[in-house]
Amino acid sequence: MNSLLPTWQRSLIFGTGFGIVSGHSRMELAVVKLRPSGPSLVAESKVENFRTRPATEWGAEVNDFLKQAGESRLAATLLLPRDEVIVRTLALPGVSDRDVDSAVEIQADTLHPYGDEEVAWGWSRCGVETVMVGLVRKAVLEAYETLFKEAGVALAAISFSPAVIFPALRIWNSAPGSLLCFEESDRGRTEVYGESEGRAVFSADFSGDAERALALSRSELRLAQDYPAVPLSAALAARSTSTLAWAAALAGGPPRKQVANLLPPERRASHDRMQYLVPGVLGAVLAVALIVVFGILPALEAKRYREELDRTARSLEPSALRAQSLDRATLAARNRLASLDAFRRRPQEDLEVLNELTRLLQPPVWTSNIEILPDSVLLAGEADQAAPLLKILDSSPLFQNSEFTGSVARMKDTEQFRIKTMRRGRTGRKTP
Repeated sequence: MNSLLPTWQRSLIFGTGFGIVSGHSRMELAVVKLRPSGPSLVAESKVENFRTRPATEWGAEVNDFLKQAGESRLAATLLLPRDEVIVRTLALPGVSDRDVDSAVEIQADTLHPYGDEEVAWGWSRCGVETVMVGLVRKAVLEAYETLFKEAGVALAAISFSPAVIFPALRIWNSAPGSLLCFEESDRGRTEVYGESEGRAVFSADFSGDAERALALSRSELRLAQDYPAVPLSAALAARSTSTLAWAAALAGGPPRKQVANLLPPERRASHDRMQYLVPGVLGAVLAVALIVVFGILPALEAKRYREELDRTARSLEPSALRAQSLDRATLAARNRLASLDAFRRRPQEDLEVLNELTRLLQPPVWTSNIEILPDSVLLAGEADQAAPLLKILDSSPLFQNSEFTGSVARMKDTEQFRIKTMRRGRTGRKTP
């Protein structure tokens, strides 16, 4: 189990969040107050048949709900239906936050099945070198923006469920080592969220039997098949009947964790800051007191010692700069040598395998993972029909004995597959 954060970190948690979950016919609302001692539910509600009713009508209900909760100026964090958002995780080692947008843009066309249709995306970090990316068709995003603008409901963020669950788990508590939780909808679908050492974040929406969904999710997370799954409401200690609205309110309220936001920055509403004035002043007073007690006196005692260190550091600075320059030159040379060695070691046969897969698997088939082994190739991806892919692969002079390594999962209009195909003439070779 994850443990509580230190008291000094939890003492900075003050504010209120407003979460909205957009279903296919019903909208769920929750206003949650955040305090160092934990969250509390201020108010919750539901708006029925909002897609078929005039926006001004149900918008008035939402604004009345906020007024009754005493939070009329809150801007909402809206969650889109899970089946309208494609969620991917990308490993971006060494990429800073300001460069993530460019890195995602380079790969965007390979992350979704929408073809040439324009998409919008938002990202948030889910590890030191890993980001979670959500992609939605721009037409869908603009339709929601227009709908809520007509309703008069301000939106601070448009996001998706795993992007708010991840930070909501970490506001008062340390990060969980491994986690598997689920949420069942009244439409007979099961949404699964998980984390493990092998995968920073896993999120999927399944139809049908929940146990089968959890078994597939354990495999994806590389967890034991008897690893326990808990309801999402228990993992988040939700006090609202809508667990996802609770999570959206937590993640959207101060202190602001980074939440993947599909809305462009210029179209995001902001909360009224006056409600945080008193907590901010109290926090500032506390910070000043801590500085006086624990900072000024030790600083006076250490002043002469620092001056001595400064003089010594200045005398050594030229030598240190030369050493740093040599280190950078050495590192650059090592990186170039490593790149050249890696290129020479790449077998020509593996490149031929990639070319053959590109020729065989034509759109709308697309792959999310290709792993080339000495005697086989592992493929994962989506297709309109997955079954014919085995025959297509076996028709190639490079492949044989193709088979599915797991059950084919139907996701709306596509089927997710995992295939293992043997390389002809390579059977029996061992992986180095």
